[in-house]
Amino acid sequence: MKPSLSINKSDLDNNKWDRTLGMKELLIYLRDSNLFEISYHKDKIGALKGMRATILKYNDKSVYLDLWEYNTPTYTRNVYDANFDLIIKLQHKNMSQSHVEAIAKRKGILGWLTPEERWAFVEKIVPWTFFASRLMQLFIGKEDALEQLPIERMGFFCGKEWWPRHKMIPKLKEDKNIEYYASDQMTRNLPMNDEEYVHAMRTSKYGIVIHGRGSHMTEYKNRREIDYMMLKKPVLMNYKPYYYNPLEEGKHYIYIDENTDFEKLEKMYNIDELAENGYQWYKENASPMGAAKVFLQIMEDRFNDTGNKTTPNI
Repeated sequence: MKPSLSINKSDLDNNKWDRTLGMKELLIYLRDSNLFEISYHKDKIGALKGMRATILKYNDKSVYLDLWEYNTPTYTRNVYDANFDLIIKLQHKNMSQSHVEAIAKRKGILGWLTPEERWAFVEKIVPWTFFASRLMQLFIGKEDALEQLPIERMGFFCGKEWWPRHKMIPKLKEDKNIEYYASDQMTRNLPMNDEEYVHAMRTSKYGIVIHGRGSHMTEYKNRREIDYMMLKKPVLMNYKPYYYNPLEEGKHYIYIDENTDFEKLEKMYNIDELAENGYQWYKENASPMGAAKVFLQIMEDRFNDTGNKTTPNI
């Protein structure tokens, strides 16, 4: 018998221009996976940036799915008081108790709790998967049929110049084999259109991925890591993302920093094998069926042998 999964219908149907990135896609993955008996509910919870999260009901358990890259809405009193059985935060950081306490003292996060209560709450939070960018939606489900195009460049970067990227940006700018473009989607003066961007990705030797935004309790994931794994490119990242099923440095991607010599990477790694490993990780963890299966894996890991049912205070 399939487990039951109830999804918030308004979050699934949300087509507003400012909808939360990834929410509709991930909910569709779950709905269409055929792994669950699907029903719908209307429950919401008020919290700062609460529109960036949604409630899922797995059998008799309540799960809060938070897609925002900052501390909120998870690290708020309203979410704590709701007493969810599990919180999935896509950009959850792998933290020690001492790290949590240091941040709590400095920033007042969950400041009304004792250290024991704070840590018990953090232990209810897990990562899951991530999602492809809008540009790559067309290729989902057709990955195996994608033609491999001739290589035209070592790699390229086109994106925002957020301050967390400032250490890596000069490295990319100075390398003559890497194309660099500063860009902001909020402006109309973009250096590349969608077709040109996808072509540049498909004709790059490496998929260069620079971390996105994060916060004290969250990490820097970037949709490009999923995009490039879809394209079977060896991924170069200047961060080490935390997933429920690990994405391993040296196996699925190459870690880079401002001291990396890009010319030497091919001698240091089997880049064809690494690209294939990354693609298989994508298939098993971030493709529509892969993401749904990992969600079920999390539910089974966390709930199969749990004790008494708890009910959220919503």
